[in-house]
Amino acid sequence: MRQLLPDPVENIDPMTLYPFDERPGTATRPWIMVNMVTSADGGSTVDGRSGGLGGDGDRQTFRAIRASCDWIVAAAGTVRSERYRIPRPNPEVAAVRRATGRSPVARLAVVTASVDLHSDLPLFADQDPDDELPLVLTGHAPPAESVARIGDRAEWAHLAGDRPSPGAVIEELARRGARVVLVEGGPSFNGQLFDAGLVDELCLSVSPNLVSGSSARIAHRATPGINQEMRLDRLLEHENTLFARYIRR
Repeated sequence: MRQLLPDPVENIDPMTLYPFDERPGTATRPWIMVNMVTSADGGSTVDGRSGGLGGDGDRQTFRAIRASCDWIVAAAGTVRSERYRIPRPNPEVAAVRRATGRSPVARLAVVTASVDLHSDLPLFADQDPDDELPLVLTGHAPPAESVARIGDRAEWAHLAGDRPSPGAVIEELARRGARVVLVEGGPSFNGQLFDAGLVDELCLSVSPNLVSGSSARIAHRATPGINQEMRLDRLLEHENTLFARYIRR
């Protein structure tokens, strides 16, 4: 891994960078990161999953970015397609998290209105006794049968309205002490965050592949147009894959 910007550096470890970046939240909400991967022609998945776009450098950077937050948030569709598991960092990552004033493990939250989740997902089926339960953020009256499928394998937060809005999600995590929240998609939830002007940092991996097809972009918006300008803070490269860190301008 090498750094291209702001200053050229050879053989740099993302774990020495991302967890130590300044992320000043505000008096009303935590700092919001979004981490996504895209192909060179703008696709966010291959055969419905983002993993086909990643490589060794992407895994290094992904691990460092996850070491930088208090909470990881993903919409239910992403949790299903990517087969999410409860975060269990290795001792090196846990030590970096402690050194930067964080808990050894980030908590995971799932955003869903329909609770279209099943107990055989790794997130629920492969739990250890010491794991922090995933937090399911849903509306005020989700389908009872869907909630019953998961039961006590999750912690529940019932937010106002039929669908959990980005603002309500962030407010709930702030209430739980979050200072930095990492969002990992999917594109619809990312688009809602972008529309609401809540994104402070975008970590974007650009894979040197052309995928064409009907793959979604990293965010879907209800209306077209620019709603936020970002500034390129850092650019890394590994085996022709670029890792850009943009922050709110």
